[in-house]
Amino acid sequence: MDEQARPVSKAENAAYSGFVEELPGEFRVSTSAYRGEKVFQDEIERIFHRTWIYLCHESEIRKPGDYKSTLLGLQPVIVSRDQSGNVTAVLNACTHRGATLCRDEHGSGRTLVCPYHGWSFRPSGELVGIPGAERYAPEFNKADKNLVKVPRVASYGGLVFGSFNPDVESLEAFLGPAKLHIDHWVKRRADGEYRLATAHKYAFSGNWKFQSENVYDGYHPGFVHRSAFHTIKKFSGSFENRFYGAIRPGGFTRGYPQGHGTLEAGAPLESGGVDPDAKKNYEDRLIALHGEQEAKEILNNCQFLIFPNLAIFDFNVRVIQPISHDRTEVYSYPVLIDGADESINSNRMLDAQTRVGSAGILSADDIDIFAGNQSALQALGSQWVTLSRGIGLETELEAGGRAGEYSDETPQRAFWRKWKQEMASESNAKGDSK
Repeated sequence: MDEQARPVSKAENAAYSGFVEELPGEFRVSTSAYRGEKVFQDEIERIFHRTWIYLCHESEIRKPGDYKSTLLGLQPVIVSRDQSGNVTAVLNACTHRGATLCRDEHGSGRTLVCPYHGWSFRPSGELVGIPGAERYAPEFNKADKNLVKVPRVASYGGLVFGSFNPDVESLEAFLGPAKLHIDHWVKRRADGEYRLATAHKYAFSGNWKFQSENVYDGYHPGFVHRSAFHTIKKFSGSFENRFYGAIRPGGFTRGYPQGHGTLEAGAPLESGGVDPDAKKNYEDRLIALHGEQEAKEILNNCQFLIFPNLAIFDFNVRVIQPISHDRTEVYSYPVLIDGADESINSNRMLDAQTRVGSAGILSADDIDIFAGNQSALQALGSQWVTLSRGIGLETELEAGGRAGEYSDETPQRAFWRKWKQEMASESNAKGDSK
């Protein structure tokens, strides 16, 4: 994206290869990968501006004219649905004087009007109006004043992704075996339609990758969230079936070559508070639609990361937004089901509020750890972190990738293999100058 970016040497690419080392019995990552603006800016250019990045859910732009403003990497973009039902994304910058065109997070309308000088555009990017157009010369070229389009936009399972790389692989190839987990997540809506509620938002003083790694970390809960579990024990009726202990028996992790990974508990995460009849009707409908075995798999507790920064929980979509090498924002969207019993949606909102939202009983613990990580990795002599749990004990997956136990660091290793591939790629380095 940066036309003034300097050429990147082969030595720099080789250096990124050395950031991730696989040794006999050990997998380790250089602490340099978590700090410094140079690494961070290269991540933005080589990962966030070169591969597929989640933009929004289709329910946020359900009708023609609906739009959402968000970020693709560090670039502000507007995602919209046009009058034909097609989804497009454009840079959120007026082509007149570069002003931020859309300052609202969501909206709907036939045009977007620049607050600076009133230029107007269709949400899909076409320039439709210039106040005082008679003051421009006859040869003034309006054709190249449309908003700049994001070259590739595609969706899968209602999840809309974009890429600044016109030559990026297909979205389905990028998702790979993780499509199965998206499919199961989509099927949980039964006969209803998903609708994302207003996001819970928070920030932490740490690198974005700490949050990505933590999405499928089954090793930390009994330690980081010990106080939460004590609270749950004391007020057990208020947190019925909402949390698990340190290392969940019967659960497992998966890591895929595309960098995606899962944490699966092997049991449904169906919290208290749902009307018993409504719950039975919901589960019976899933069985009728998909059969008893697949319905069981659909209801299994599974949270997964789509590389690099989209986390999908049973009842929640979380976007991990890098701001700088030591600053991250997190947007956590409760996922409701239009057409479902009211008690099911109330429970989904309660899960966001009590567990994974900004005021959840777990989030504050994680934020504190991430900030502590960032501080500690500044220490002289702190050269490596190790992600070695489960090495040599994993199972090869037929679809590609590996599976480990619930507390194994299998998905983290998959993340870092993909990170290394993208950061050390000569073609991605050349893309820095686009």
